[in-house]
Amino acid sequence: MSRPKPHNHHPLPDHAKKVFQGDRWSIYQWEQKQFDDSTLIFESIKRFDSVIIYPIIDEKVVILEEQQPHWAKPSDSIVAGGVNDDEDIFDAARRELEEETGMVFENFYLVSSEQKSKDIHSNVYVFIAKNLIAKKDVKLDAGERTTPREVSFEELIALTRQRVFFHKPTFVDEFIIQDKIDTLFEVFRNPEKYSIL
Repeated sequence: MSRPKPHNHHPLPDHAKKVFQGDRWSIYQWEQKQFDDSTLIFESIKRFDSVIIYPIIDEKVVILEEQQPHWAKPSDSIVAGGVNDDEDIFDAARRELEEETGMVFENFYLVSSEQKSKDIHSNVYVFIAKNLIAKKDVKLDAGERTTPREVSFEELIALTRQRVFFHKPTFVDEFIIQDKIDTLFEVFRNPEKYSIL
């Protein structure tokens, strides 16, 4: 399945040239004509797309206590990871969830997609997973330690408000900012109604 373009998609200009290739990030530059006919060099960065997964079990969300070598201490985290080249985003969501939690879910619903910013060319796809069908051994990278735990919808809101997550759960935060927490709970309970695909 192709990756849907987010509503805030800002493509790189056709004449942008890659000037640096790192392990995770690429830097692109291009000349941009100004209103006075002068030109400036503009710059953007690009990286692989990401998936974020909210697994739901009996009115609870599975989150992680996670530790990585460059973190000062363990932190709460949402299940997430990178999408491989030419990988279907649904396959990526299933893979990341199984690798980090060992949990196998039957249904995945894409409920949001957005580009990180107009200058960071990386799309984020948010999934809700429902119907746990199996548990396997986790398959973590050498630089990961995770312990899954279940929290209620209300606890997830409280943790988001307290800013305890290493990476801010933007999807949840947007509902809090708009005072639409009841709508968020409805999305968690019935994600098929809010699927964008």
